[in-house]
Amino acid sequence: MKIAFILHSLKSGGAERAVSNLSLEMQKDHEVSVILFDSADVGYEYGGRLLDLKSPSKSNSFSKTINLIKRAYLLKKLYKKEKYDAIFSFMEAAGFPSVLANKNTIVSVHDNPEDLPSIYIPFLPFIYSFAFKTVACSLAGEKKLKKNYHLNNTTTIFNSVDLETAKQKSKETIHYDRPFILAAGRLDRQKGFDILINAFSKCESNTELDLFILGEGEERLSLEKLIKELGLEDRVFLKGQVKNPYAYYAAAEFFVLSSRHEGFPNILIEALSCECPCISFACETGPDEIIIPYENGLLLEPENEIELYKAIDQLHFNPSLRYKLKLNTLPSIQHLDIDRISDQWLKIIPKKTEGAESI
Repeated sequence: MKIAFILHSLKSGGAERAVSNLSLEMQKDHEVSVILFDSADVGYEYGGRLLDLKSPSKSNSFSKTINLIKRAYLLKKLYKKEKYDAIFSFMEAAGFPSVLANKNTIVSVHDNPEDLPSIYIPFLPFIYSFAFKTVACSLAGEKKLKKNYHLNNTTTIFNSVDLETAKQKSKETIHYDRPFILAAGRLDRQKGFDILINAFSKCESNTELDLFILGEGEERLSLEKLIKELGLEDRVFLKGQVKNPYAYYAAAEFFVLSSRHEGFPNILIEALSCECPCISFACETGPDEIIIPYENGLLLEPENEIELYKAIDQLHFNPSLRYKLKLNTLPSIQHLDIDRISDQWLKIIPKKTEGAESI
């Protein structure tokens, strides 16, 4: 079977990680293409061949519109040539032009549908109504697609984790002589690292353990300023991009997700795959479909700094609770292993993609 994955780029991010996992798994039995509009700074491994349509993002509304038409044209031309059996597009920058090029596109929405960039919201109900299927990555997200966008072609497929890869990569040793807790993701407002750092500054436990934050982004300078203002330069460390985050998950006391909104956070299931208990804000979509309170982690009221610092202290000072949560991490995500999730994607493809009319 010929399978195409369409994505703006393969830089860091949840949708990018999903394409990485799925393409690597599907290449075992299928002919896979990963089609990008911008192949600069590829941050993830991928399966199959990489095709760059060389149509990077534009800055203003008029240019974005022209770019959408250009991307749809390039995709339509490619689809006609390659005759893919399945087309999976991820995020709206790829989903919109792909549906315009071929109605048999299966589109994937990777954030809370209420928190998508405002430029996409007015057009999503119309364009995605023509898609063969609109895939949400959480049950709550699918409900919002139906209620807010009146889509009736929806389904839910959770994000995946490669449990075998996680097992192997988590064996690498992190050499650090103090206990630490971990957070990870793009350094932007969505991820709530400002909330986490402020909460950590109030913890009794911060004299005994450190906080590592993995990832890069536009808020690095403001977060560094906050860390300095709070006098935490020797306790909070922005580690940037690391080659093997799984080793950090395995070495951490526990993982913290402080996001203001999410779709279905890969980062949580990656942490759990390394037997790392989690604390997470119960933002509207995703975390409460992963974290089972007091079984594999703790769920907190969204953006509640007080609850967060209390939870950090609770988990640090209660090793028996940490051990209990650790025992339940892997069993709680067996259903998210990549081979199972890949099968779910393959089961929803249309009988034929070739020859579908464009809108």
